[in-house]
Amino acid sequence: MAVEINGFCDERFLPLKDAFRANFENGLEVGASFAVTHKGKPVVDIWAGHADWNRTRVWEKDTIVLLYSTSKIPLIMSFLLLVDRGLVDLDVPVATYWPEFAAGGKSHVTVRDALTHRAGVPGFEPPVPFEALHDWDGITAHIAAEAHWFDSESVLCYHAITYGFVLGEIIRRVSGRGPSQFFREEIADKAGIDLQLGLRSQAERARLAQNGYLNPPGGMMTRHPLARRVTESVGQGDWTTWENQRSDVPASNGYGNARAVARLCTIGAMGGVLDGVHYLSQKTVDEASREQVFAEEPHVGWLRLGLGFGLHSDGFPAPTSTCFHWGGYGGSFGIMDQATGIGCGYAMNNLIVPEQDIAEEPRYWRMSKALGSVMAGL
Repeated sequence: MAVEINGFCDERFLPLKDAFRANFENGLEVGASFAVTHKGKPVVDIWAGHADWNRTRVWEKDTIVLLYSTSKIPLIMSFLLLVDRGLVDLDVPVATYWPEFAAGGKSHVTVRDALTHRAGVPGFEPPVPFEALHDWDGITAHIAAEAHWFDSESVLCYHAITYGFVLGEIIRRVSGRGPSQFFREEIADKAGIDLQLGLRSQAERARLAQNGYLNPPGGMMTRHPLARRVTESVGQGDWTTWENQRSDVPASNGYGNARAVARLCTIGAMGGVLDGVHYLSQKTVDEASREQVFAEEPHVGWLRLGLGFGLHSDGFPAPTSTCFHWGGYGGSFGIMDQATGIGCGYAMNNLIVPEQDIAEEPRYWRMSKALGSVMAGL
């Protein structure tokens, strides 16, 4: 189908605009945005399509969308600020900052373990209703009291929802602020990044795109029994209620667009610096993008991780071998690369969940291939 692409694209990056357009022409999009920065400067900022399923509301420059687990990028960035400032030590137990977490055989779990999805509490036991996620004190008390799922053994297992509460409670204990407030005050407002962990006001809902599926979701995230156990530990709920949209569920409840994600990723791409302001040190960014663990993970298969960020592997591919990145349920993603100074973001409202492998997601495959080709020439 014919589609009007809005925004701008530097001539060197035109293959990315072509890939973005092809996703629409192949019937893979309803509305979407895509952005790239190079050495701190915007070089691609494009958007197209519609914000609603009836296609009555066009996707605007400032349209935002629920990012699901791409929300972990601002969460990790916020956490790394505390590490960088010497307020959090990666190699001490989580219980150093959150004493209650030591219960259930978790006293040995380190902050580094928590950042790399090895905290031993990837879900909730017993399972919790969806609405329980809106009660910060209640849900963190539940996690603290929970027994280590793997009898204190270090096991890589994606902490899809609990990740935000574990890191977020450390942020709260150390800074006196919840993760959404911390990110807003320490990064988003200072850097002019239009990304929110939980919507700030009901007025923001007017520019929020409607998520949905053009095709039924696949089964990739629940193909393994342990992955099903994690997924089923939270009841079904409605992500579109105001109660949820305003809640501090930092692993999955971020709202933004590609421009915001790319601008945030610029901090990682530029060694911690954005517009001349040092948010992180080079040392911290290097550690965040260094391999911390490489193991088989029940949701996605073999996975290489830095400090929370994914590194290139067959199971979780990046455009180049030097990128570090993360993505969200349904397709959104953020990419950083210090070698070329590339920061990239993508946000959309058609959710695609592949049957077998993240690499099979057709939009990511197309745009990642185009980005890798462009990066090779920079």
